[in-house]
Amino acid sequence: MNTMFYKFIFSLFLLASIYACKQQPVSISRVSAKQQKIDSTAITNTAIDSFIAPFRNHLNQTLDATLCIATDNLTKNDAELESTLGNLMADISLQQVQPVFQKRYNKEIDFVLLNHGGMRAPILKGEVTARTAFEVMPFENELVVAELSYQKVIELVSYLAEKQQAHPVSNIQLSIVKNTNKAKGVTINGHPIQDGKSYLVLTTDYLQEGGDSMNFFENPVQLYKTDYKLRNALIDYFKSVDTLKVQLDKRIQYAK
Repeated sequence: MNTMFYKFIFSLFLLASIYACKQQPVSISRVSAKQQKIDSTAITNTAIDSFIAPFRNHLNQTLDATLCIATDNLTKNDAELESTLGNLMADISLQQVQPVFQKRYNKEIDFVLLNHGGMRAPILKGEVTARTAFEVMPFENELVVAELSYQKVIELVSYLAEKQQAHPVSNIQLSIVKNTNKAKGVTINGHPIQDGKSYLVLTTDYLQEGGDSMNFFENPVQLYKTDYKLRNALIDYFKSVDTLKVQLDKRIQYAK
């Protein structure tokens, strides 16, 4: 009997304590911070460094293994409306994704549009590695295919004519009339653009969601996933060739 009584009293005391703690206001009296520099003066933890060294060495060996060779520097600024790096990236995207897309959806991609700002480093003459791909494309951008109506494609062409920047494209050709921000002679896969026809455009998920003000990609007729990152497409292509070959072919140019 006494034991039950004491348990009852203890339970009441515990509940009262919890209730009191909940009701008591909490306030922060002082906040302090200390800056910790991470530079050459930082002391290495030898135990941790020894543990991760094999993983770090393996990663560096994988990233720095030669996949192919670039015979020239490929940059995004070697022409006004196109670039060697942009042409290469757009062509690689189309070549790598087309068979995957065809097998999964039984459809063919019409053309490619990427963005100039997405190319973050050149490909320099010499050995090309997986690290090169990470430097060119450090983002986790996935390649997607947006089905755009004829009107949306006209908006896309108008965007290119207005921006007059070397955005990477493949399988589309057009001429821009200077001082008018208008395009003419638009062809897709060698054929004039057709009113009433929808087009399957390969791009990145970032651009499809309106990145770089490419709002024409939003609300497409249909959106197709590829589960293929742009960077992985670059690496896979680098592994498949001995030498990177690309040229400026006037896929976008100023009208004469």
